[in-house]
Formats: sequence, structure tokens, C-alpha cells
Amino acid sequence: MSEILKEIKESERQKFLSYWLARLSENELLCYDITSISSYAEANEYIYWGYNRDGDKLPQMNLAMLVGQKSGLPAYYRKLPGNITDVSTLKTTIETLDFLGKEKLRFVLDSGFYSESNVDALLNKRYQFILKVPAGRIWIRDILDRYYEKAASPESYRKTGDNEVLYMASHLHMWKGRRCYIHLYYNASKAAEDFDNLMGKLVACKKDLETGNRKSAHNELYERFFTIRETPKRGLSVNYDDAEIQKYRKRYAGFFCIMTNVKMDSGELLNIYRGKESIEKCFDDLKNGLDMKRLRIHSSEAMESRLFIQFLALVFINSIRIIAKSDVKLQYMSAREIIEAMETIVLITYSGRYGHTVSEIGPLQKYIIDVFELPYVS
Repeated sequence: MSEILKEIKESERQKFLSYWLARLSENELLCYDITSISSYAEANEYIYWGYNRDGDKLPQMNLAMLVGQKSGLPAYYRKLPGNITDVSTLKTTIETLDFLGKEKLRFVLDSGFYSESNVDALLNKRYQFILKVPAGRIWIRDILDRYYEKAASPESYRKTGDNEVLYMASHLHMWKGRRCYIHLYYNASKAAEDFDNLMGKLVACKKDLETGNRKSAHNELYERFFTIRETPKRGLSVNYDDAEIQKYRKRYAGFFCIMTNVKMDSGELLNIYRGKESIEKCFDDLKNGLDMKRLRIHSSEAMESRLFIQFLALVFINSIRIIAKSDVKLQYMSAREIIEAMETIVLITYSGRYGHTVSEIGPLQKYIIDVFELPYVS
């Protein structure tokens, strides 16, 4: 199998991906995310130790993927070294898509991909985007300072389809001379949860500071919520900044923010952003349904073709699921059950004779053939 995989050339893979992305992206919002795939390989230049999303204590490679939000179909993928962080991948992905000649793409991204350079890259390419922004950013806090007193106003009260109560507001924001919109969402129940989470982090941060075990990921918390003094007589003194902590509780807890360069209603925007779960389903199918939780190939050459075949299999699995959901009878069957139902159909040929025969086709199999508009073999 490894020898066969090596016959699939990079130019052929990229040509297919270019055509396939063009077909899917015309009327689609593309959800972008990254997953990690663990491996025991030692001679693969993509395998590194990094943040493993499955909690495996193994080195890994990373896989970036674009998935159509409406169709649920994977549209594009890129292999990445296992030590690459999420935020650093988006700009290169954008450059790769530009190399493929893709224009007018629309992205849905979570807060892990927010950075100033990524927003600049999206705007420079004139891509439409919906991006969750970490509420702790200073410029976001400046916007929240204008709205927090109106957060619980009846004018901003909205109830989602899941009966979730939110207070919504939108703010026109000029990003380096370009028009963007910041949509603010406040959830009173989430406010208490956010504050409790912060307290847990601050207790851990105080211990870090007192023991001299600072973590770079917590630098913003150290600077914002602590006063640190060190004198020759009294030594190191670490205290909580209670005023800043209470300011967070009153003004910022319970808020989350989504940035976009498309003018739209706050409720509609939130529904679109939350629809990005389609990519999580693809990752779950890839790892649990298509045996890709471990990369059992050692050479990078064979790995690249294996990823391509897995991508094609993912397209088929999701296509079967989409068609099945539209049928009153098949909607209760999984893609795997539909495939298994068809496995007993066998094309039989006889040595030394022309022609062939087909095994018996049962009622369910005939029904599946009709729904999927498959050609009959006779």
C-alpha cells in the first residue's frame, strides 16, 4: 500500500484540490481549524512534539482544513509540522490559497486564529471573514467600556433558538482605515462562570510569581491583575490588584465578541459563527470513523498521499450523510450503516468466460440505489 501511495504526485493532489475548492467555495462560508494527528514515526520531518488536542503523549503532525459550513464537506487541507501554533498558520494558508488563484473566499474562525497580522492579511486579500476576538484585548476592552452599562438593557435583549438569553450590540470599528464591525454579546450566566474561572487562574498565577516560575502564556494576567514589589529588606511582595479584578467582574465578565467585515444582524452573525461545528464533525469522522487517530506511515512521501486519500474518503462519507438526511427513510441510518448495507452486492466474473453476474439485490439495497441515483449493474 505504501508503494501505491507514493505514486500519487503532489502536482496531481494540488490540481484536484484547486478544482474542488473552486467548486465548493462559490456560495460557501469556509470554517477553518486545525487538529493534531499522533505518530510513532521517527524519520518524518513533519512529526514534532507540540500541543496535542487528543491528550496523547506522542509527537504529532498538524492538519489544517477548510470545511463548507452549509454543505459540511471538506474543501481543502494542508499538512503542518506538529510544533506549529494555530495562530501562525492562517497567514500562510491565505498565501497558499492566493497561489491557487482563489479569490472572494469567506472564512469563519475561532479566537485561536486572532492576531493583528491575520486580520491585516484577510483584509488585504479582501476576504470576507467572521472571527471571534479574545475579549481581553485592550482595544476590545475600550469598546466594552462604552457598552457595559447598557448590557442588560431591554433594547439589546435577544433570545436564541436554544432559549439562550443574550444581550447583543454592534459597533462600527475602523481597522487601519477599513470598515469592520464588532458584535458584542453578554450572557449573565456566563459572567459568573467567567469570574470563577479567572479566580482559579489568578490563584495559580500568584503561586507562579511567588516561586519565580513565570509562564509566558500568563504574562497578560501578571501585568493586569497583580502588583509586584521587591525591596532589599522585605524581599518579593505579590498582591492582587482588587480594583482591576472588580472592574473585570463588573465590565468584562460574561462578554464575548465577534469581528467581521460584513454588515449583518448580530443574531444572524452568531448563528453563522456557531455553525462552524461542521469542521469538528469532520475531524471526528477523520479520526474515529476513518482510522486516522494515529498516523501509521513513516515516510513523509507516503504520508502526503495517505492524507489525500483520507480527505477523499471524508468527502464521500459526508456526501453520503448529506444525501441520507434528505430522505425520510435513510435519515435514521449512519453513513457507515449505509455502506455496510451495500457490501453484500458482489460483481462476479468467471475465469475463461466473457460477461459477469451480480449477486442478489435486496429491497433496502434497491432503495439506496434509487435514492443515490446509482447506475444499476447488470
